[in-house]
Amino acid sequence: MRIVQLADLHFGTEDPRAIEAAASRIDVLEPDVIVVSGDMTQRGKHREFQAARDWIDTLGRPTLVVPGNHDTPLLNMLSRARHPFKRHHSYFPVRTDMLQMGDVSIDGLNTARGWQARSNWAEGSVRLDHLAEIVSRDTPPHLLRMLACHHPFRSPTDAPLRTRTRRGVPASQMLAGSDIAVLLTGHVHTPHAELIREADGSYIAISAGTLSTRLRDALPAFNSLDVTDAAISVETHDFDGMVFRARPLGRWRTSDLLPHTPTRSATISPFKRTARLQD
Repeated sequence: MRIVQLADLHFGTEDPRAIEAAASRIDVLEPDVIVVSGDMTQRGKHREFQAARDWIDTLGRPTLVVPGNHDTPLLNMLSRARHPFKRHHSYFPVRTDMLQMGDVSIDGLNTARGWQARSNWAEGSVRLDHLAEIVSRDTPPHLLRMLACHHPFRSPTDAPLRTRTRRGVPASQMLAGSDIAVLLTGHVHTPHAELIREADGSYIAISAGTLSTRLRDALPAFNSLDVTDAAISVETHDFDGMVFRARPLGRWRTSDLLPHTPTRSATISPFKRTARLQD
């Protein structure tokens, strides 16, 4: 199973060369599934959503798309307050909740908000009741479960942008204690993968780069994940101005991993383990 993870496409400020080259590279990779971890647009305009939708459609793969903070109407304060994601859902009506392909199940969670009572509205916010509903879903034990959202629950350790996701810490703790093994996020515009350890367990947190001109000390990039019975391998694909070149972000061997908690061992996915990142 191969998954391509995109994030922060920011149509409206997209890098045309990176977008074109990414489509060619993705065609070569032949992924089974594509996940877009938010920020399809720059200002939430109709023409930006249409361009994003048209490009996603050209990839021709099953796709899960979750909203980001830029996917609300930037200048229409009334729409941002009342119906912040109406446009997003109109262009991606059935692609935001859950996607299952083979032995992988990916849920979507919206961590973006049209308005917040704090100065930086772009930061994420987790509804713990929504997350609890997702993690408690009854799924077949053989499935590898993933969660896609825009904002990391805990700030990636080496990203130039530090994130402050509201209720991110309890969300991280809840995720670690569940049978969801992988968190796919964006927002920081830099590729990153690490094992997040909490008291009740752990999960792999993977952030994708951007294909826009809004770079943060990194090249335009996207990620790919290869999932087998033996391992989960993650690569990022960096755009050097001409082509995308792959480099490894990490590999987790399932044979090295132990169940999260004994009380859940009868139903927990064989992929949901505590592990050490293999460089």
